[in-house]
Order: sequence, then structure tokens, then C-alpha cells
Amino acid sequence: MTAAVQSGTAVVQAKRQLRRTVQIRLQQLSPAQVLADSQAVIDHLLASPYYTSSSSLSVYLSTPTGEVQTDSLIRRALGDGKRIYVPYCPVEDKTVMRMLRLRDQSHFETLRENRWGIREIDPAEADSLEDAADHHSSPGLDLILVPGLAFDRFRRRLGHGRGYYDRYVSACLDYPARFGKSAPRTVALALGAQMVQDGEEIPMNEWDRLPDVLLTPEGEIR
Repeated sequence: MTAAVQSGTAVVQAKRQLRRTVQIRLQQLSPAQVLADSQAVIDHLLASPYYTSSSSLSVYLSTPTGEVQTDSLIRRALGDGKRIYVPYCPVEDKTVMRMLRLRDQSHFETLRENRWGIREIDPAEADSLEDAADHHSSPGLDLILVPGLAFDRFRRRLGHGRGYYDRYVSACLDYPARFGKSAPRTVALALGAQMVQDGEEIPMNEWDRLPDVLLTPEGEIR
């Protein structure tokens, strides 16, 4: 079986319905289950060659529930001496996502939570931080950790509907010309409850991008 690409309004409606279904399922998860699944996924990641060989990582800042928690991973990666970049979406342009570098662990700990409980970069300091897309100051990314709402065994991903990561990953295809190296590997992280169940299917548009690897509590899907 392969991922079927659909088109138009049917895809939008199907994605909207699946988001509602998965969100209800995720709301029923206990904090203990989220933490257990998160630790299992992070353990797989830390043991992987794509983590150990990467010096510059993009790591998403997780919501309190409903997705793999990344706080401990960010602390570990900073402790390992890796350059960590986190997403920043400028208030003035809701279509743009930048990857800005955390200075150190104390910088990470001072990030304030927004109304959804997600840590975020202070807009007042955004322009002073290293941007992963700037080839003059950054070596570029080696690895992008991709969040999502739901996933399947074919690495299809259902995001939250704004397309930030699809656009950002597509923009990284020019890495050979811009940074003189391959585009960063993409690895999606999934809780067990984020994997589609019987009767569920993730529809795709032509611009939806599959991550190179999907990590679940059970292991790796390539």
C-alpha cells in the first residue's frame, strides 16, 4: 500500500475530521502515559546514528499534552554540546517559521510559556539570535525533529493545518547550494496514541512531505 494523494475540498474536510477524532483521543491520555511514551521515543532517538552524528538540531517546543515532550531532549542535547534551534513564528507574518538558536540551557529555562503552555522565544530578542537559515552565521541544520497530530505506518503525517514544517522542509532543499551539504534529515516523533487506528487514514495533498524517519515508542519506521 502506498500513500494516496487526493485533492481539493475532500482532503481539507477529511483532515479536519481526523484532527477532531485524534484530538479527542489525545485528551484522554494520562500525563503518565505521555511521559512514558515520550521517554521511549527519546531513548530511540538518542541511540540513533542521526542524533549522534548531528551537531545542529531543530527541536520543536512541545505542548504540555498530546505530543512527545521535548524539554528533557533539549536539555540533553545542549549538555551534549549540540547547537539547538527552536521554532519562532513572527507575529507580523503567520505564514513564516524561523529556526532560532538557543544560547544555552539557562536561556532555554527562561523561555516563557504562552497561553497554550508552550515555551516560546521572546519577540524582543528574536533578531539577536542566530537563524539556522543564515549561511553567514549558521552551519545549517543536520536534523529537524518534526511534530504532528497524527501519523501512520507509511510515515504520512497530519499536522495542525498551517503548513509551517512542510514549507520549512521544502525550503531546505537548496542546502547544497546554500551550505554546501545535504538537506537536513527529518525525523517525526509520535506517541502511541498519535498513530492512526483501524478505519482511520491520513489524506495527503501534493505539498505534504513525508519525514525521512518516524519514531514511535516501539521503534523506528523508515
